[in-house]
Amino acid sequence: MPATEDDIAVNFIILPEFFDYGLSLLNTEESLLKDFLIDCVVGTNKKSNYMHFKVADALPVQNLIENLIFNLMNHDVNKRSVNQMTMGLILLQLLNHIDELDTHGEDEGDKLTLAVLKYIDEHYKDGELTELAKELHYDVYWLSREIKKQMGQNYTDLVQAKRLSQAAYLLQYTKIQVIDISSAVGYENVSYFHRLFKAKYGCSPKKYRDRF
Repeated sequence: MPATEDDIAVNFIILPEFFDYGLSLLNTEESLLKDFLIDCVVGTNKKSNYMHFKVADALPVQNLIENLIFNLMNHDVNKRSVNQMTMGLILLQLLNHIDELDTHGEDEGDKLTLAVLKYIDEHYKDGELTELAKELHYDVYWLSREIKKQMGQNYTDLVQAKRLSQAAYLLQYTKIQVIDISSAVGYENVSYFHRLFKAKYGCSPKKYRDRF
């Protein structure tokens, strides 16, 4: 809705180093949000002036923003650390609303990237490029080439990155057995999963979990 004279706008002016913690939470996620923030922080962003997430009805985001404002208005000793953690949680919540995103200067390539990432987020276990092509009404061979052109990786590489990042998350934050995690992210061959995971993270799934 348009703003009125009775509304209050809150503008957060944030130093680049404030994002250190939030970006660390996004480290295993391939997303437009992470790329946008990194580009802005290092001063290389040339495509978008802003990202607009339409999350007025997203209660978790509302609560986190209210917490952030509350903490800024109070002078607790650990205010900075709490605010950094809150910002990190806001970024993670926004990843759940990538389908409600507008960007300035959004072109067809941006729209395709959003659609591909959204599909992979929802179907990384068993989603096929042919099904995505049908859903988007594109020729599968054209879509394959366009994904590589727009995103710098082919569809299989994007799916694999998502699977492995999800596996890393489950290893870090749950006690699910490795064999079940392998199946949950789309790898029925556990040995193959082990090889891929070690190639990306430099250690076995068990050793990765032991770190945490």
